[in-house]
Amino acid sequence: MQTRPVIGISSSIEKHNQIPSVHVFEKFVRAVTDGGGLPIVIPIGTEDMAASWISICDGLVLSSGEDIDPSSFNANPSTKIQKTNGKRDKIEIALIHEAIKQQKPILGICRGITMLNAALGGTVIQDVATEITNAINHFQQAERPDPTHEIKLDANSRLHEIFQRSKLCVNSIHHQSIDKLALSLKTVAIAPDGVIEAVESKDGSLIWGIQWHPEEMAVEDPSMALLFKEFVSECKRV
Repeated sequence: MQTRPVIGISSSIEKHNQIPSVHVFEKFVRAVTDGGGLPIVIPIGTEDMAASWISICDGLVLSSGEDIDPSSFNANPSTKIQKTNGKRDKIEIALIHEAIKQQKPILGICRGITMLNAALGGTVIQDVATEITNAINHFQQAERPDPTHEIKLDANSRLHEIFQRSKLCVNSIHHQSIDKLALSLKTVAIAPDGVIEAVESKDGSLIWGIQWHPEEMAVEDPSMALLFKEFVSECKRV
């Protein structure tokens, strides 16, 4: 029987019946499972736990959720900042650095791309609508899986290899995005207004950041499902 790669998925804390509970959207779990992985949810703990968590994982998915706390990228809060969780930021930063140290693949989605960038020394646009001139709507009113805007992919990127297209239509459910790009990352997809939609590592290691929500689209879009299959496949090689 073939062993599935263990994929750690970062989480947040939400109240269920007024009780603080570990929270991750179910579609992250489904996308990893359908992609051939064995998902485990990593709760918010202390930074010294990061090495042990990563050691039992073959790959790391940084999930969506709250805004990045401005203190995580040495900035003051905008008046448009929404809910943050500084403890989550700290453990995810530790997980990112530990995954790189242990040479484990990383996939950051939505909040995950901005967290990845901040952890590696970049900064974050705290509110796209007010900080980018002529910004398109990045927080859609359509159903979550529905694509609402186009992006352009770098022809030399790993993502282009997967999708086999230079343009994609994607969903969009965010109000933060990458500002100054971390030196170790490169932009591989952009929106019509210049918002960075995807990044990869410059050194060729498997570090992907994606601003849209492929886990929401994967049920109906085979190319988005393939993204998770390719990520899990890379994790098998660790």
